[in-house]
Amino acid sequence: MNNRDHEGIPEELIQNAFSNGEEFAWKQEDCGQVIDWLRHKGNAILGIELWLPEGQNIRTGIKTKTELVIYCTACDPLETERWDDYVDRSAKLVIGAINSFSWPEDTVEPPRPAYFNITWASREWFREQSGDDFAED
Repeated sequence: MNNRDHEGIPEELIQNAFSNGEEFAWKQEDCGQVIDWLRHKGNAILGIELWLPEGQNIRTGIKTKTELVIYCTACDPLETERWDDYVDRSAKLVIGAINSFSWPEDTVEPPRPAYFNITWASREWFREQSGDDFAED
């Protein structure tokens, strides 16, 4: 997420978020509304990470019988992709990943609400960071 962009998030979305420093995460059922808002503003979703709040701290893995399960995804632009197409594709990919999340069957801890930290970028920020101008829209 661009820290300088978080002030533009509507108050109703901020109220539903868990914050850790300058980053936010939303419950699984609230992520669709956040991603729709980001898409409408022309932001691409760079990725997500599962957050399990523990007081004011977070844990990013679920303990199972055999391992710690980390749930995250990333979406990079395709070589000849237009920015608007990247915005749409990244939103669809990420909302699909969030909607398909379910608590592992072999967990050794009780299921609880899952939060997802969403990382996004505007076209301008991405251009500054990568120098990529994207295909003409």
